[in-house]
Amino acid sequence: MTGSRDDGLDATKKLPAMPTAGYQTDAFTDPYGVTAPPKVRRHKWLFPLAGAVLILALCSVIALVIVNSSEQQTLVAPPPLPVPTQDPMSSSTTVTTTTTPESSEPSEAVSPPAAAAPPDAESGDTEAVLYAVIGKGRAVSITYVDTGGVLQTEFNVPLPWTKEVQLNRPAARSASVSIVNAGRGIACTISVDGTQIQQREGAGLTVCRQAGKRGRGHGA
Repeated sequence: MTGSRDDGLDATKKLPAMPTAGYQTDAFTDPYGVTAPPKVRRHKWLFPLAGAVLILALCSVIALVIVNSSEQQTLVAPPPLPVPTQDPMSSSTTVTTTTTPESSEPSEAVSPPAAAAPPDAESGDTEAVLYAVIGKGRAVSITYVDTGGVLQTEFNVPLPWTKEVQLNRPAARSASVSIVNAGRGIACTISVDGTQIQQREGAGLTVCRQAGKRGRGHGA
């Protein structure tokens, strides 16, 4: 009897222990030492995100269609307005003809104004005057009576020098030339219409004046 009890106790001790409450089945290990694989968690947030993207794409397509339709309506020009037709019988044109009576008096021909005569190259109220200065080198200045009775002065004048002008009659009274040189001897002459009326030699300052007055010459 004692031996049978001991055998029953041994058989009871060999039974596996019962799992306790709250034991997680994910980490369950079977008696053979094999562990069960963990459960795969599904990403539930992907479905709402895909739905939102689809809605946005649909809204974009609708907006694009609306914009294109509005642009086509803007580009289409309205049909031209009909041109009102006018009845040719309703409008009339009146032509008035005015007759000018002929004048019994003959018209006077208007003669064109006479063309002005071109001025003569050499007027009868002037005479040709020729100034001449004979010498070497250069004169400091030469002053003479020019056409119209105006005094003209030339500086650093190379010699010999000549000048022809037109002076009013009698030109012999107004013709004059003055020479300033650097001490060298020079000679000046005045001719009217080809006739020499004055001649003078000098140095420094030499003046040839009108006939009837003596020219002056100053030596160096």
